[in-house]
Amino acid sequence: MALLLWRWSVKRRILALLLFGAFLLCACAKPSGGSEPASLEEAAASAASESADGGLGDLLGFVIEDDGQMSTYMMMHGFLRTAENLGHPAKLYRAADGAQAKAAVEQAMADGCGALLVANPHGANDEAVKAAVAAGLYTAVPYDACTVEGLSANVVADNTDYMEELSRGIAERMTERSLKSGRILVYGKGTADTYGKIQTAIAQYYPQYQVVSLERTGEGQAAIDELTEYLLYNRDIKGLYAVDTASAPLAVQARNKAVSRFRAEGTPSPSPALALPAGQTPLPTPNPALLTQISITIFGCGLSDENLKLFNDNDIYGLCIEPYYEAAANATMQLDKLLLGEEAEQAMRVNRPIVYAATIDKYLATYEQVRELFGLDSANAQA
Repeated sequence: MALLLWRWSVKRRILALLLFGAFLLCACAKPSGGSEPASLEEAAASAASESADGGLGDLLGFVIEDDGQMSTYMMMHGFLRTAENLGHPAKLYRAADGAQAKAAVEQAMADGCGALLVANPHGANDEAVKAAVAAGLYTAVPYDACTVEGLSANVVADNTDYMEELSRGIAERMTERSLKSGRILVYGKGTADTYGKIQTAIAQYYPQYQVVSLERTGEGQAAIDELTEYLLYNRDIKGLYAVDTASAPLAVQARNKAVSRFRAEGTPSPSPALALPAGQTPLPTPNPALLTQISITIFGCGLSDENLKLFNDNDIYGLCIEPYYEAAANATMQLDKLLLGEEAEQAMRVNRPIVYAATIDKYLATYEQVRELFGLDSANAQA
C-alpha cells in the first residue's frame, strides 16, 4: 500500500509539473464558452464539501486583499490554477490587510482548510500568518519576504540577481547604438535601492557609462513636465529604467515632448544648476556629441495595458516582469508537498525576467487569461 501511495504521489507531481510548465511556455487557449470570470473560485468553493468524502485533495485557501490590481489577480490565478492542476479544491478569502485578514484565517480554519496561503505585503498580515501557524495549518507566504517563526514556505521574488540582467540589457542597447559614453537614468517612485544596484552593475561591467536617478514627485502632466525639463538639460541621458508600472508611460511622454521641444527651440538657455540627489557625486562634463539630440532607450517595469501598448509600439524596449503568478503557483506546490508528507522548500526565490519582443508571448498569454477570468477592463488592469 505504501508503495502504491508513493507511486501515486510521484505521478501527481509529474503531471502537475508538466501542466504548470506547459501553461508557462505556451500561449493558453481561450476558456470554453461556459467559463465566467469567477468560475474557478466558484467551482472550488462548491467542491470543497467533497473533500470530506475523500474524492478530492485537501481544501487550500488563499487570504488576500482584493485591491483591484493586476498583481493581486495574477497571484489569485497562480493559486487557483495550480491547486486545480494538483487536484485540490481551492477558495479565495478576500479580506483587507490586518484584522480582516486575521478573521479570514479563522474562517478558513472553520471551512476545514488543510493549508493556507496568506498575502503579506510589507508585513501587513504578520498577525494573520501567526494565527494560521498557531492553528497548525501549513502556511505559505508568496512574493513578499516574511520572517514569522514557524512559516512552512516563503516564496519570494528575486530582488538582486535581475538587476545585473537589467543593467546589461540597458547598456547593451546603448552599445548597439555605438554610444561610447552617456548616462542611464533610474526614474520613478522609490528609486534609491534600484539606483544603487544598477550603479554597481554598470560600474563593474560598463564603466564607460554612468548612472543617475530622479525621484518622481508628481502625477500625470506635472510629472511629465518635470521629467521633460530634466531631459532637455541632460541630453547625455541615453537609457532610462522606470522602476514602477506607472512611470514608464510618463517617461515615454516626457521623452517625446522633450524631443519635440528640442527640435523646435534648440538648446535651452540658460542651463539651470540641477541639484544632485543625496549620495551622488558630480559627473564629468558630457561629450558634446551626446547633446545634439535626445534619444533614450526606455525599459519599464510591470505588466499593464498601457505598458503593453507602448511595448508593442516599440516605445518601450524591454520590460521587467514581476513574478506574481509564479510566486503563488510555487507556494501552492510547496503546500501540496507538505500535505502529501513530502519535504518542501521553506525558502525559495522566483526569477524576475527581463523580456523583449521575442520573449514576451508566454507572459502576455498569462496576462490575457487573468483579465478574462476575472473580468478586468483597461481601467483596472494595472500591475
